[in-house]
Amino acid sequence: MTTLEMICGRKSSSRGLQLVWRNPKAVGIQRRRHSVEQQKERVFYLVQERVEDGRFGYWTTISDLEVVAGGRAA
Repeated sequence: MTTLEMICGRKSSSRGLQLVWRNPKAVGIQRRRHSVEQQKERVFYLVQERVEDGRFGYWTTISDLEVVAGGRAA
C-alpha cells in the first residue's frame, strides 16, 4: 500500500495495518561542492564530496580536472 493510498483511504487493502520506522543506518545525502579556479590560460575544476566518519566529517576529492586552452593535448 502506498502513502497516497493510505491518505486517500483505499478500502480494498489485503495487507491491513502496517508499521513503518526509520532505518537507523539510512543512506545519507551526498553533499558535494564544486570549485573553479582560473590561472592564466588554465582552469582547474574540482568536485569534492562530504564524507562522514563517525563523529567527524571531511571533504574528499572525487574529481579533479584541468582545462587547458589551445589545441589537442598529447
